[in-house]
Amino acid sequence: MPQMLRMPGKDVLPPGPTRTFVAELHVHFREAGRPSLANIAAATGRLASPVPVSRETIRRLLTGQTVSTWAKVDAVLRVLCQLADQDPDRRRWSEPDDRFDEDDPSSCREYLRRLWNDAVDGVEPEEAPAVPPPRPASGGGWGGNPAAAPADDPWAKPQAPAPSKGYSDEPPF
Repeated sequence: MPQMLRMPGKDVLPPGPTRTFVAELHVHFREAGRPSLANIAAATGRLASPVPVSRETIRRLLTGQTVSTWAKVDAVLRVLCQLADQDPDRRRWSEPDDRFDEDDPSSCREYLRRLWNDAVDGVEPEEAPAVPPPRPASGGGWGGNPAAAPADDPWAKPQAPAPSKGYSDEPPF
Protein backbone atom coordinates (compact mmCIF):
# COMPACT_ATOMS: atom_id res chain seq x y z
CA MET A 1 0.00 0.00 0.00
CA PRO A 2 1.43 3.42 -0.91
CA GLN A 3 2.36 5.74 1.92
CA MET A 4 -0.05 8.60 2.64
CA LEU A 5 1.25 11.93 1.34
CA ARG A 6 1.75 14.38 4.23
CA MET A 7 2.82 17.96 4.66
CA PRO A 8 6.64 17.92 4.88
CA GLY A 9 8.16 18.72 8.26
CA LYS A 10 10.14 21.88 8.94
CA ASP A 11 13.36 19.87 8.76
CA VAL A 12 12.54 18.93 5.14
CA LEU A 13 10.83 22.17 4.03
CA PRO A 14 12.03 25.09 6.16
CA PRO A 15 9.80 28.08 6.95
CA GLY A 16 9.57 30.59 4.14
CA PRO A 17 7.49 31.43 1.08
CA THR A 18 7.66 27.92 -0.42
CA ARG A 19 6.47 26.31 2.81
CA THR A 20 3.58 28.79 3.06
CA PHE A 21 2.59 27.99 -0.55
CA VAL A 22 2.76 24.22 0.02
CA ALA A 23 0.78 24.52 3.28
CA GLU A 24 -2.03 26.32 1.44
CA LEU A 25 -2.03 23.67 -1.29
CA HIS A 26 -2.30 21.03 1.46
CA VAL A 27 -5.40 22.79 2.83
CA HIS A 28 -7.15 22.05 -0.47
CA PHE A 29 -5.61 18.56 -0.65
CA ARG A 30 -7.07 17.72 2.78
CA GLU A 31 -10.46 19.26 1.94
CA ALA A 32 -10.57 16.99 -1.14
CA GLY A 33 -10.06 13.94 1.09
CA ARG A 34 -6.38 13.36 0.22
CA PRO A 35 -7.05 11.84 -3.21
CA SER A 36 -4.39 9.71 -4.88
CA LEU A 37 -1.92 11.41 -7.15
CA ALA A 38 -3.18 9.24 -10.02
CA ASN A 39 -6.76 10.51 -9.51
CA ILE A 40 -5.61 14.13 -9.42
CA ALA A 41 -3.45 13.66 -12.52
CA ALA A 42 -6.26 11.99 -14.46
CA ALA A 43 -8.74 14.70 -13.47
CA THR A 44 -6.44 17.51 -14.66
CA GLY A 45 -6.77 16.10 -18.19
CA ARG A 46 -10.57 16.10 -17.93
CA LEU A 47 -11.02 19.73 -16.88
CA ALA A 48 -13.04 22.12 -19.05
CA SER A 49 -9.76 23.69 -20.15
CA PRO A 50 -7.41 20.74 -19.55
CA VAL A 51 -3.86 21.20 -18.38
CA PRO A 52 -2.47 17.70 -17.93
CA VAL A 53 -0.24 17.47 -14.85
CA SER A 54 1.77 14.33 -14.16
CA ARG A 55 1.60 12.43 -10.87
CA GLU A 56 5.27 13.23 -10.28
CA THR A 57 4.69 16.99 -10.71
CA ILE A 58 1.75 16.82 -8.28
CA ARG A 59 3.87 14.90 -5.77
CA ARG A 60 6.68 17.44 -6.11
CA LEU A 61 4.20 20.32 -5.66
CA LEU A 62 2.74 18.80 -2.49
CA THR A 63 6.19 18.08 -1.04
CA GLY A 64 7.66 21.50 -1.86
CA GLN A 65 10.23 20.22 -4.35
CA THR A 66 8.87 22.48 -7.10
CA VAL A 67 6.50 25.39 -7.51
CA SER A 68 5.97 24.51 -11.21
CA THR A 69 4.03 26.85 -13.49
CA TRP A 70 0.88 28.70 -12.55
CA ALA A 71 -1.13 26.82 -15.20
CA LYS A 72 -0.28 23.49 -13.55
CA VAL A 73 -0.83 24.78 -10.01
CA ASP A 74 -4.18 26.23 -11.07
CA ALA A 75 -5.20 22.91 -12.68
CA VAL A 76 -4.34 21.04 -9.47
CA LEU A 77 -6.28 23.60 -7.41
CA ARG A 78 -9.32 23.30 -9.69
CA VAL A 79 -9.27 19.50 -9.42
CA LEU A 80 -8.87 19.56 -5.62
CA CYS A 81 -11.73 22.06 -5.31
CA GLN A 82 -13.87 19.99 -7.67
CA LEU A 83 -13.24 16.85 -5.58
CA ALA A 84 -14.11 18.79 -2.40
CA ASP A 85 -17.23 20.24 -4.07
CA GLN A 86 -15.83 23.75 -3.57
CA ASP A 87 -15.51 26.74 -5.88
CA PRO A 88 -11.86 27.83 -6.32
CA ASP A 89 -13.12 31.41 -6.76
CA ARG A 90 -14.96 31.46 -3.43
CA ARG A 91 -13.79 33.92 -0.80
CA ARG A 92 -10.85 32.36 1.05
CA TRP A 93 -11.77 33.82 4.43
CA SER A 94 -15.51 33.21 4.57
CA GLU A 95 -16.02 34.25 8.19
CA PRO A 96 -14.44 37.31 9.82
CA ASP A 97 -13.30 35.10 12.73
CA ASP A 98 -11.32 32.82 10.36
CA ARG A 99 -8.40 35.19 10.07
CA PHE A 100 -7.04 38.34 11.63
CA ASP A 101 -7.48 40.23 8.32
CA GLU A 102 -11.25 40.18 7.95
CA ASP A 103 -11.16 42.71 5.12
CA ASP A 104 -9.22 40.40 2.78
CA PRO A 105 -11.64 39.64 -0.07
CA SER A 106 -9.22 37.24 -1.82
CA SER A 107 -10.58 34.11 -3.40
CA CYS A 108 -8.83 30.77 -2.87
CA ARG A 109 -7.33 31.06 -6.35
CA GLU A 110 -6.13 34.66 -5.84
CA TYR A 111 -4.62 33.82 -2.46
CA LEU A 112 -2.83 30.72 -3.78
CA ARG A 113 -1.53 32.69 -6.76
CA ARG A 114 -0.12 35.35 -4.43
CA LEU A 115 1.61 32.63 -2.39
CA TRP A 116 2.85 30.98 -5.61
CA ASN A 117 4.35 34.30 -6.77
CA ASP A 118 6.08 34.71 -3.39
CA ALA A 119 7.50 31.18 -3.68
CA VAL A 120 8.70 31.80 -7.24
CA ASP A 121 10.33 35.10 -6.28
CA GLY A 122 12.38 33.26 -3.71
CA VAL A 123 14.32 34.21 -0.65
CA GLU A 124 12.90 36.51 1.99
CA PRO A 125 15.22 39.30 3.19
CA GLU A 126 15.77 37.72 6.61
CA GLU A 127 16.90 34.48 4.92
CA ALA A 128 19.56 36.19 2.80
CA PRO A 129 23.12 35.01 3.41
CA ALA A 130 24.87 37.09 6.07
CA VAL A 131 28.40 36.48 4.77
CA PRO A 132 29.36 38.34 1.58
CA PRO A 133 30.74 36.22 -1.27
CA PRO A 134 34.55 35.85 -1.30
CA ARG A 135 36.58 38.25 -3.42
CA PRO A 136 38.23 36.84 -6.54
CA ALA A 137 41.88 35.83 -6.08
CA SER A 138 43.02 38.19 -8.86
CA GLY A 139 42.76 41.27 -6.63
CA GLY A 140 40.89 44.53 -7.07
CA GLY A 141 38.02 45.31 -9.38
CA TRP A 142 38.33 44.85 -13.13
CA GLY A 143 41.18 42.41 -12.72
CA GLY A 144 43.58 44.94 -11.22
CA ASN A 145 45.84 44.62 -8.24
CA PRO A 146 44.57 46.60 -5.18
CA ALA A 147 48.15 47.37 -4.13
CA ALA A 148 48.76 49.09 -7.49
CA ALA A 149 45.71 51.37 -7.17
CA PRO A 150 46.41 55.10 -6.72
CA ALA A 151 46.30 56.30 -3.11
CA ASP A 152 43.61 58.90 -3.89
CA ASP A 153 41.24 56.27 -5.35
CA PRO A 154 38.31 56.04 -2.87
CA TRP A 155 37.33 52.62 -4.23
CA ALA A 156 40.77 51.08 -3.77
CA LYS A 157 40.49 50.42 -0.05
CA PRO A 158 37.91 51.15 2.63
CA GLN A 159 38.38 54.43 4.45
CA ALA A 160 37.59 54.83 8.09
CA PRO A 161 34.74 57.30 8.69
CA ALA A 162 35.70 60.67 10.12
CA PRO A 163 35.10 60.95 13.86
CA SER A 164 31.74 62.49 14.64
CA LYS A 165 31.71 65.86 16.43
CA GLY A 166 28.00 65.82 17.08
CA TYR A 167 25.04 66.65 14.91
CA SER A 168 25.60 68.74 11.78
CA ASP A 169 23.04 70.64 9.71
CA GLU A 170 25.09 69.96 6.58
CA PRO A 171 23.78 67.26 4.23
CA PRO A 172 25.98 64.19 3.92
CA PHE A 173 26.86 64.94 0.29
